[in-house]
Amino acid sequence: MNIRDFEYLVALAEHQHFRKAAEACFVSQPTLSGQIRKLEDELGTALLERSSRRVLFTESGLQLVDQAKRILTEVKLFKDMASVKADLWSGQCTLALYLL
Repeated sequence: MNIRDFEYLVALAEHQHFRKAAEACFVSQPTLSGQIRKLEDELGTALLERSSRRVLFTESGLQLVDQAKRILTEVKLFKDMASVKADLWSGQCTLALYLL
């Protein structure tokens, strides 16, 4: 399981369509579908009720989508904090050498 799996899961919840979610994640529909299935296998629970017409999340799936959103928010915060710290240590530095 990795962060990308959470991104795919959240995109699917937001778009309610495999092709649209895949486009939003810049992957093919089979790639997104396969990763969702792999996530289900890894977790040992169904996240979706598969239907040819609609994307239907199970109750477990909906709860995990909410958790995935929180995780992605925390990851973004972590990256933002690291970026701010990096900015504090970046910039121009002038070093002078005096010879006596």
